[in-house]
Amino acid sequence: MRNAWLSLLLVAACNGSSSNTPDAGAEDAGDEPYDPQPALPSWMDDAHVFVSGHDLENEQDCRDVICRHNENVDMIAWNGAYWLVHRTARSQVLGPNSALHVYRSDDGASFTETALIQAPSDRDLRDPHFYVVGNDLYIHAITRLPVSSVRDTSVDSISVATHSSDGATWSALQNIGPEGWSFWRAKKNNGVYYSAAYADGDASVSLFSSTDGLAWTQGAQVYGVTADTPLETELVFMPSGRMLALVRTDGSDAVYLGQQPPISTRVCWAIPPYDSFSCPQTLDGVRLDGPLAFFWKTRLFVIARKHILTDTLCRKRTALYEIVPQGGGTLDGGPIGIKEIGEIPSAGDTSYAGYAMLDANRAVVGWYSGDLYLDESWQTAIFDLTDIWLGTIDFSRVP
Repeated sequence: MRNAWLSLLLVAACNGSSSNTPDAGAEDAGDEPYDPQPALPSWMDDAHVFVSGHDLENEQDCRDVICRHNENVDMIAWNGAYWLVHRTARSQVLGPNSALHVYRSDDGASFTETALIQAPSDRDLRDPHFYVVGNDLYIHAITRLPVSSVRDTSVDSISVATHSSDGATWSALQNIGPEGWSFWRAKKNNGVYYSAAYADGDASVSLFSSTDGLAWTQGAQVYGVTADTPLETELVFMPSGRMLALVRTDGSDAVYLGQQPPISTRVCWAIPPYDSFSCPQTLDGVRLDGPLAFFWKTRLFVIARKHILTDTLCRKRTALYEIVPQGGGTLDGGPIGIKEIGEIPSAGDTSYAGYAMLDANRAVVGWYSGDLYLDESWQTAIFDLTDIWLGTIDFSRVP
């Protein structure tokens, strides 16, 4: 997740508020608990606030307790249980007043906190992702200097990891990547761990690999057009062994701030041993911020941030998408397209989801969202409260 430097630029271009999905014209009731009851798509069984940032305006010590801005969710099924992690802080702004909270569930519905992982004393901590090495559960995340800069230049990003044998006691954070690189999501394929990482300044994306989950080696460049400002890149391994890389590209400041199109996601491919990438197409009209991609049976889904380009308030949503074959091609090799399935309850600053399958068809999904009633512009919401949501998606009902 990028730092909130953009708030210093043209915030007035995207301000205001508007009603959202829970109840048209409703207002967030003053002393009443925040408990929105949004209309759900037909393929969602449930959606509710799990960790609330509401009524926490006075909490200042975000290294020890839940604060007002909760974000960056990931989930995994491991060791007979479901696990969830998220960041808490006062806002999206970089700083050591932040921490990761880890939770465990036996049924995917009721979660209990098991651990707190504090940011380093002089650096920010964000974007946690789970992965498993041997019998241990790992979390990798990004630490950055508390610097406000254009497109995260000079923040000295360092990707770090911690691991646990029980989900309660975690090792000290240790560096796993070179300075200046932010790992997105580690995935394992044929005994090797892979992660795409983006360079500070959003200058390029490269592939990193590891055999033990701790020592990572930089490999091929995935995408290097600096003018496109590439960053968070989700990797997908196809049945043939091809690697699909979905590259978030923010483009110019005006495009990034949602003031003008075109927005797009770059599609890149590599074949084993993944020593070179080709990027033959873009997914136009959609920019996959905080992307989470996964297969359900033969269908490939993505949960990511949706940008409402026709909205002068520059509002955002979290949405479920599907990657589909296009132009007579195949899903495994392209060309591919993308279609929006629908939105999940969300507003303001939102997205960065995690999921874990409950059974053959249903998954528990976690994401974060701003206040649904206020429905703030994203540029405002990155400084305001956000909540962690949980919901259940039945993929057998997804059209």
